[in-house]
Amino acid sequence: MRTDQYVGLNKWAKNKVLRRERVREIGVRVLPSGQSQRFNRWANVPVSRRQQIGIVRGTYRPFVANLYRYTLPGGEVFEEYIQCTPWSGGPCYFIALKDKRGNPVPESLWTDEELSNA
Repeated sequence: MRTDQYVGLNKWAKNKVLRRERVREIGVRVLPSGQSQRFNRWANVPVSRRQQIGIVRGTYRPFVANLYRYTLPGGEVFEEYIQCTPWSGGPCYFIALKDKRGNPVPESLWTDEELSNA
């Protein structure tokens, strides 16, 4: 069966932009009734801010995945792009990252070996 296959980011890129941190949240929640509830909890929150900048259009489906821009707390900005689309029963969409100048981030690139195993 022929189909669009989304592979996504490599492990390094996922760790860079999709990392989550455990933080402590302390506050007060106000309910519609006007009652308030205090809370003190731990939560896992994304480190980066994510904004949709485009989509991956497929050969067999009009929509395969979203492409995102990630902004890290230190000001680093990374954007996803389609690095390569080798064919294996349909296109395989390998995603990598570009820096804010538009240069590919070497660590986020899929290797030739990984691409050939699609």
